[in-house]
Amino acid sequence: MQRAFALSVDVHRLADRHQDAMAHSSPGMRNQLLRAVNSIALNLAEGTGHDAPAKTASFCSIAIASCNEVELQLRLALALQAIPAEYDTLIEEVIEIRRMTYGFRKHVLTKTI
Repeated sequence: MQRAFALSVDVHRLADRHQDAMAHSSPGMRNQLLRAVNSIALNLAEGTGHDAPAKTASFCSIAIASCNEVELQLRLALALQAIPAEYDTLIEEVIEIRRMTYGFRKHVLTKTI
């Protein structure tokens, strides 16, 4: 959850620095990217607050889907040159957070068996 929070902060800073280029490339890109990146950390936080493993796993699944969305939004922003190429490291971080979330979800689901 800490890495997802840090990613959210980094993406917010990125979006603030390059909001004009993002708006020019694709109206709504900034807003959608921020909503999706916030969803990762928020769903992980909410999911870990549940006692029922199935509910926790469900929130993990939503966080994973949000990781997919953030990755694609960042790739699109890079392809459209709305953000500088050095931000490709954020994609690597999204992929790692997604891997970790898959692992956590798998761990949680083994508790239900």
